[in-house]
Amino acid sequence: MFKRLPSKRALAAFAKLHGRRLERRWPFLPRAEGKDLNLTFDDLLEFQYARTRDFVFVTVGAFDGFANDPIGRFITSHDCRGVLLEPQPAAYARLCANFRSFPRCTLLNAAIDAVSGVREIYYLPRTDALPDWTEQIASFRLDHVLKHEAQAPGLRDHVRSMSIRTISFDDLLDAYDLQSIDVLQIDAEGMDAQMLEWFPFERLRPALLHYEIAHMTPEEHRAVRARIESLGYVARESDAPTDEMAILLG
Repeated sequence: MFKRLPSKRALAAFAKLHGRRLERRWPFLPRAEGKDLNLTFDDLLEFQYARTRDFVFVTVGAFDGFANDPIGRFITSHDCRGVLLEPQPAAYARLCANFRSFPRCTLLNAAIDAVSGVREIYYLPRTDALPDWTEQIASFRLDHVLKHEAQAPGLRDHVRSMSIRTISFDDLLDAYDLQSIDVLQIDAEGMDAQMLEWFPFERLRPALLHYEIAHMTPEEHRAVRARIESLGYVARESDAPTDEMAILLG
C-alpha cells in the first residue's frame, strides 16, 4: 500500500476513504460518512504521496503557482517533479519567479488543447479598474470571460485576446516522458470538462484528479462523473464547492 513512511494525514485519509474517522479515544476508528469524514484534497495529496516513491504531477492553468492554487504549496513543500502549464505571459513570468528554486518543476508557457498548435485565448490584463482576481480569468471561450461581469462591472471593456501555444495531452506525455502521473490538477476556466475528455485515460490514468466544476452545466458534470467512475475513480466533493476530486484506489 505505502511506498514511504505515511504522514498522520495520509493515514487519516486512508481511514476516511474506507468510511472511518481517526479519533484519539476509543473506538479510535468510528464509522463516518458524507461531510462527517471531512476528506480534503490535502488529505488525498498526502495519501498519494505515501503511495509512491516518485511523486509526479501535472498542473493545467497554474497561473503564478500559488494564487487560488490547491496544489502549489504541496509541490513546494514535498519532493515532487512535474509540469506546470500557464498560457498567459505575464502570469507565466511570475510563475517562473516563484518556482526558480524548484528545478524538478518544469514550466511551460502553453495551454492544453485537443491538438498541439496555436489558438486564440481571451484574457483580462492587470488593471486598477478591475479586481485583482479577474487577471486569473483566461479562456478559449469569450462567453466564459464575460459571464464574470456581474462581479466586475465594466469587465467587457478590458477583454483582450492573443494567440498562444497549445499542446495536446499526448504530446505533453511524450515530450516530458511522463510514464505515470500521481495528480492531474486542472483549472481551465470553463474548459475543465473538455480537458478531462481530451485526456488519454486509455494510455495513462492519473492516481488523483482535481478539477473545477463551478462552470460545468449539470449535464456536463453528470457526464464527467459517469466517465471517471467508469474508469475506476472514486469521486468526492473537494474542499471548495467549486471543485471536485477523484482517486483511483486500485
